[in-house]
Amino acid sequence: MRYFCDDQRHLICDPYTIANLHAMAENLDIKRCWFHRGKFPHYDIPQRRIEEIKAKCEVVTPAKIVEMIRSQL
Repeated sequence: MRYFCDDQRHLICDPYTIANLHAMAENLDIKRCWFHRGKFPHYDIPQRRIEEIKAKCEVVTPAKIVEMIRSQL
Protein backbone atom coordinates (compact mmCIF):
# COMPACT_ATOMS: atom_id res chain seq x y z
CA MET A 1 0.00 0.00 0.00
CA ARG A 2 1.26 3.48 -0.85
CA TYR A 3 0.53 6.58 1.24
CA PHE A 4 -0.20 10.07 -0.07
CA CYS A 5 -0.59 13.38 1.74
CA ASP A 6 -0.85 17.03 0.86
CA ASP A 7 0.33 20.23 2.51
CA GLN A 8 -3.06 20.62 4.22
CA ARG A 9 -2.52 17.43 6.30
CA HIS A 10 -4.91 15.21 4.30
CA LEU A 11 -3.81 11.58 4.15
CA ILE A 12 -5.00 8.74 1.89
CA CYS A 13 -3.67 5.47 0.50
CA ASP A 14 -3.62 3.51 -2.73
CA PRO A 15 -5.44 1.27 -3.26
CA TYR A 16 -8.09 3.56 -1.82
CA THR A 17 -10.81 1.88 0.25
CA ILE A 18 -12.23 2.69 3.66
CA ALA A 19 -10.77 -0.56 5.01
CA ASN A 20 -7.35 0.37 3.62
CA LEU A 21 -7.59 3.88 5.09
CA HIS A 22 -8.13 2.36 8.54
CA ALA A 23 -5.32 -0.16 7.99
CA MET A 24 -3.03 2.71 6.95
CA ALA A 25 -3.96 4.66 10.08
CA GLU A 26 -3.28 1.64 12.26
CA ASN A 27 0.08 1.12 10.56
CA LEU A 28 0.99 4.78 11.11
CA ASP A 29 -0.43 4.76 14.66
CA ILE A 30 -3.01 7.44 13.89
CA LYS A 31 -6.12 7.43 16.08
CA ARG A 32 -9.53 6.84 14.50
CA CYS A 33 -10.67 10.30 15.68
CA TRP A 34 -8.54 11.78 12.87
CA PHE A 35 -10.76 10.05 10.26
CA HIS A 36 -13.06 12.26 8.21
CA ARG A 37 -16.04 10.53 6.65
CA GLY A 38 -18.08 12.43 4.13
CA LYS A 39 -17.86 13.17 0.44
CA PHE A 40 -14.08 12.52 0.39
CA PRO A 41 -13.16 10.16 3.25
CA HIS A 42 -9.59 10.61 4.46
CA TYR A 43 -7.46 10.94 7.57
CA ASP A 44 -5.87 14.13 8.80
CA ILE A 45 -2.28 14.05 9.97
CA PRO A 46 -1.99 15.00 13.64
CA GLN A 47 -0.29 18.41 13.88
CA ARG A 48 2.59 17.18 16.05
CA ARG A 49 3.43 14.36 13.62
CA ILE A 50 3.38 16.19 10.27
CA GLU A 51 7.07 15.78 9.39
CA GLU A 52 7.20 12.15 10.57
CA ILE A 53 4.14 11.11 8.53
CA LYS A 54 5.09 13.17 5.45
CA ALA A 55 8.41 11.31 5.35
CA LYS A 56 6.42 8.09 4.85
CA CYS A 57 4.21 9.48 2.08
CA GLU A 58 4.32 10.80 -1.43
CA VAL A 59 3.41 14.47 -1.11
CA VAL A 60 0.89 15.62 -3.73
CA THR A 61 -1.42 18.59 -4.21
CA PRO A 62 -4.82 18.80 -2.50
CA ALA A 63 -6.41 18.58 -5.96
CA LYS A 64 -4.56 15.31 -6.60
CA ILE A 65 -5.90 13.87 -3.32
CA VAL A 66 -9.47 14.68 -4.42
CA GLU A 67 -8.81 13.29 -7.90
CA MET A 68 -7.49 10.05 -6.43
CA ILE A 69 -10.51 9.65 -4.16
CA ARG A 70 -13.00 10.45 -6.92
CA SER A 71 -11.42 7.90 -9.24
CA GLN A 72 -12.04 5.14 -6.66
CA LEU A 73 -15.60 6.03 -5.56
